[in-house]
Amino acid sequence: MDNSLISVRYAKALFLLSKEKGIVDNVYHDMLIISEQCKNTPDFSALLQSPVFKPADKKKAFNTIFGKYLNPISLKFLGLVVDNRREVLLSDISRNYIDTYKEQKGLKTAHLYTALKLDEEYLNEVRILLEKELNARVELHVSVRDHLIGGFILMVDGKMMDASIFNKLKVFKNKLLS
Repeated sequence: MDNSLISVRYAKALFLLSKEKGIVDNVYHDMLIISEQCKNTPDFSALLQSPVFKPADKKKAFNTIFGKYLNPISLKFLGLVVDNRREVLLSDISRNYIDTYKEQKGLKTAHLYTALKLDEEYLNEVRILLEKELNARVELHVSVRDHLIGGFILMVDGKMMDASIFNKLKVFKNKLLS
């Protein structure tokens, strides 16, 4: 069976259980924590991938790492994932849960890359404008990228709008060379 289908099924099952228990938001925050660990902690990823550690050892590690931070349902879910030997899919499962949550809540994620740091008031105006344009709540992530020189790049739902000086210079250079 396709691993992506498996991770989607686990994520949807967890979403339905959390919805039934009325803890969808709590489990969403738990999945954000797990997703961050999978992305940013090489030792955690190595633990998930390792066939050397027994399932009981992995479950104990999960309780040590997450015991104070996660909802008991999320911890039990992690145990179930380990029991079924699907821990290598944990990153995909957490991502799929996050995507399902956002879809159900009508929440869109926008990534804004700028050449300079913008003040909070301006960013709030950008978020409000995006919410009106997209007809959805927007979670805005902002990053500063010096190489843009000026302007911005906005990414929403896999679509990109590049209004950076860097891009304009690149287009201009290509026109001159052709």
